Amino acid sequence: MKKENKINKENKINKENKINKENKINKINKENKINKENKTRQKKVKKMKEDENIIRIVSNTILNSIKKVGLTNAVLGIIYTNAHYMLIFLVAFIFSFNSNINHLCVLLIIITLDAFSIVVFHGCPLTHLEQKYLHENSCEMRSNAFKNAKIVYKCDHEYEKQIELLINVWMLIATKCLLLICFNTINCKLNNYNNTYA
Repeated sequence: MKKENKINKENKINKENKINKENKINKINKENKINKENKTRQKKVKKMKEDENIIRIVSNTILNSIKKVGLTNAVLGIIYTNAHYMLIFLVAFIFSFNSNINHLCVLLIIITLDAFSIVVFHGCPLTHLEQKYLHENSCEMRSNAFKNAKIVYKCDHEYEKQIELLINVWMLIATKCLLLICFNTINCKLNNYNNTYA
């Protein structure tokens, strides 16, 4: 009887130990599961915070408003193409008809920023936008026009052509600035009929 009681007590203790071990394992598994879920939630929240920077928010807002207005990709592409041509025209106009060194220095800064964006994006941002919405761009059209006129670049990379063009334009404007400084230094007056070079 004592042996049976002793065996029963040992069995009870073993069962209790097993149950305690199982409870501990279950508790650890639940904690691990909760930790994994928390880590997953934290990653999602972090990703959402990364995706929701101010530039992304503004960009998405503009795109959504454009979609609401109903502008097609072709219209957007034409807008970007016209903006590109307007920028080129304004640079050429200011270079041609302005002799104010401050204005020309601002033009140099704008061209430098454009060149920097070409280096960073490996192409002109406006050209990329034209390509995205029209599936062709002004650089391709210009290159095809040169090829039809038998003027061919050795290299077909748009990136190198754009950088070369901007370097040449930058040098022209810098040369004009230097010439104007030299003329001012030696007191050489430019004929300025009708305030053309105001």
